[in-house]
Amino acid sequence: MTPRQRILTAIKGQLPDMIPFTVKFPQPPNRPFFSWGNAERRLRNDGMAICTDVMVFSTSLPNVEVIKHQYYKDGRLYIRETFRTPAGEVDQLMVSGSGGYGSNKTIQYIIKAPEDYKVLEFIIRDEIYTPAYEKFKREEEILGDDGFIFAGWMPPTPMMQMLWQFMGIEKFAADYFDIPDKFFTLYELLLKRQLEQYRIVSEGPAFVAHIEENMTSDMIGLERFRKYVVPCYDKFASILHNKGKLLAAHFDGRMKILAETLAESDIDIVEAFCPEPDGDMSMAEARKIWKDKIIWINFPSPVHLQSPENIAAHTRKILAEVAPGDKFLLGITEDIPDKIWEISLPVISGILNETVVPIKTK
Repeated sequence: MTPRQRILTAIKGQLPDMIPFTVKFPQPPNRPFFSWGNAERRLRNDGMAICTDVMVFSTSLPNVEVIKHQYYKDGRLYIRETFRTPAGEVDQLMVSGSGGYGSNKTIQYIIKAPEDYKVLEFIIRDEIYTPAYEKFKREEEILGDDGFIFAGWMPPTPMMQMLWQFMGIEKFAADYFDIPDKFFTLYELLLKRQLEQYRIVSEGPAFVAHIEENMTSDMIGLERFRKYVVPCYDKFASILHNKGKLLAAHFDGRMKILAETLAESDIDIVEAFCPEPDGDMSMAEARKIWKDKIIWINFPSPVHLQSPENIAAHTRKILAEVAPGDKFLLGITEDIPDKIWEISLPVISGILNETVVPIKTK
């Protein structure tokens, strides 16, 4: 099988000729965590697949003026984005390179006061979504059988978007209790617009929509996850399933207390799941609880730093715990330090290539 065929076989719930091994590549102008060259070519020749996200719609704001101002302070680059609308003005401030993997870190969020809600609501209502199917098709054509492209990143579910894009932890917690009318009006508006987005995705060429969820139980809690997040998954999945498409979400945090509830949801693919020692669940626990889901893991990041012998042993342990190996993909979704990936990835790839499916347990 080609790398793409293995991925498609696995996410359709069947057994490919070997467990798919995938590495997530960012879209230009970002670069992958490793350099192109001999080591990367050997890995791909041995079956490693490229995965990335391409949006199948574009978003425009015809009645919003977006102003970006950049400046340096104490050697750090700050980026202020100001949104001017007929309903008023809001802004956010980010520090370049201070977030995870060199991303921008927001230090001042859009929602700072109750009056900011009406401005953000105007911005969300003003969004126009235009299908961009041809761009997605062209990216698939370029990649060919070397990998797989998701429709994404799709925005986080409304509650998660409010938490880590619009408010931050403290403001989210305060407004959830203090001004629930404004808080949940925004939630409902976001959900309404996201349903429109999924209808566009459902009519497009992508097989899997991919939510930029970055979910961890510590931040959302079981009560809010069950009441406000899972219903969104089910609504999105219903739209996609009616057109024969699947829904994946990025669950890269601590998932143990959310696991049973997630199992009851209509999510198809638990993507970027981080088993122990990275997360708080073993691979065996995940397989047992999510027996009806496709589990597409991120190989535990701390293990990359161990000896080749330990990396090999941990890879075999994961494979034994997911036996017989159906509905499972082994991915790399987090950055690996330079000079480390050249050691760890060939070890993982070697184990996958020597393992005959179905996997036998002792």
